[in-house]
This record gives sequence, structure tokens and C-alpha cells, in this order.
Amino acid sequence: MKTIIRTLFLVLIFQSCPNKKNNSEIFGHWISTKSANTVELQFFKDSLIYNAWEKKSKFSWKSDGTKIHYTQLTNINPELETDFVMEYRLNSEKDTLFVKTSESEFTNEFIKKTAD
Repeated sequence: MKTIIRTLFLVLIFQSCPNKKNNSEIFGHWISTKSANTVELQFFKDSLIYNAWEKKSKFSWKSDGTKIHYTQLTNINPELETDFVMEYRLNSEKDTLFVKTSESEFTNEFIKKTAD
């Protein structure tokens, strides 16, 4: 009986733990197609590099399947927010990434950059 209770307890603990596994399909270098300025996103296992207006910022990130939660690690202005969320989805070919922040109705489109 104790074994069953321990097993159930462990199952409950593991189910309550958040899934921190990031979607490996978005790993890589992405370039915007809809922005007035070129915006680049580079997703790595443990970081996200954002490059726009010739300024790079580094973020930690995690995804839950439909949203990317990211926290700014560099170029931090203490007066500005550092934690962000964006909704995302991939097209069926997994070569186009669509992202939208909650503050905007605009959906940006990124094409995956292939190795030269």
C-alpha cells in the first residue's frame, strides 16, 4: 500500500512540475519579412538573441507550445520592463515563424535562415 501511495505521490509531483523543454523546432536563426527594419531572432537551447536597429539584446527563454516567455539579460534599463511574452506558431513546413506580442495586433513573420 505504501508503494502505491509513493508512486501516486511521485506522479502528482512530476505532473505539477512545469515543462521547461523548449520547442526545438524554433531553434536557429530567423529573419523578419514584415518589419520596416530587419529584425533577427536567434534561438538557442538556453538563450535568445534579438537584433534590431543594429542593437543586440540577449534573453533567457522558455516555451509552452503556443507562447514564448522571455527575460532580458543584457541592455537592461531599470525603468523598463524585462519580462515579456509573445504568442507564436510555425507554418506546416516549419520554415516560417509567426509571432505576436500581447501589446500589439501586429503579427510579425520570420523566415528561417538556412546555412549558406
